[in-house]
Amino acid sequence: MLVDSHAHLELFEDLEEVLARAKEAGVSKIVTIGTSLETSKRAIQIAENFTTTELEIYATCGIHPNDGAEEVNNLGLIDVMKKLKEISKSSKKVVGIGECGLDYFFEGSRKTSDSEKEFQRKLFGEQIKLAANVGLPLVVHCRNAWEEIFELLTINHKKLTNLRGVFHSFTGGVNDAKKAVDLGFHVSFSGIVTFKNAPDIQEAALKTPLDRILIETDSPFLTPEPLRGSQNEPKNVRIMGQFLAKHLNLSIGKIEALTTTNANSLFKLG
Repeated sequence: MLVDSHAHLELFEDLEEVLARAKEAGVSKIVTIGTSLETSKRAIQIAENFTTTELEIYATCGIHPNDGAEEVNNLGLIDVMKKLKEISKSSKKVVGIGECGLDYFFEGSRKTSDSEKEFQRKLFGEQIKLAANVGLPLVVHCRNAWEEIFELLTINHKKLTNLRGVFHSFTGGVNDAKKAVDLGFHVSFSGIVTFKNAPDIQEAALKTPLDRILIETDSPFLTPEPLRGSQNEPKNVRIMGQFLAKHLNLSIGKIEALTTTNANSLFKLG
């Protein structure tokens, strides 16, 4: 059986069909991700309403540096964090804080300004503290900000002894994966690891300890090879498992077992 450790189920209009296909593909658990106050509430609703004996669904709650910016600007950071803490304690289905982190663009109309970077750092820092405070793993998003994200995590890691989590949809190299593992974090590989132009990520997968590897779809985004161009969904987590099995010279059964064990351990899935 397989665990899709990161999906955005609220974005599927045909959710029941998507979940049926996931079960047919051998997916037994899905963690659906919140990226704002509203999507965090929706993730919990989905986890509570669509869990079955064959397919258990869990939720995270968090504020993505882009998706939740409007809420923070409207309500203020302090109130948003209070509400996020309340949401995190509202259901036993909540197993993580995030998706949160840093998301930087360096060129064109989307170039991230210095003030936006400072906003993102404050928002991420508050969620790091919240995760440690409520005893849940942190789901980390990183785009073009490896040095800063490790700096923030390292500073807080020294203060917060129970800080743990996962770098989702990992896009770094070997050194980034090592830093993540050294901080006690897991590394999760999405469809990107199957791309032909992702040798650094594939090398990182080779060097990441087996007890720290997770797999995810990040669906409906990041469709893996050979299905690129179509909508991604949780059933495709098997493709990531098959790719890593071949890449790491392991059986698919071994990959299924270790990634399931790792996800269960990190998120404390029932």
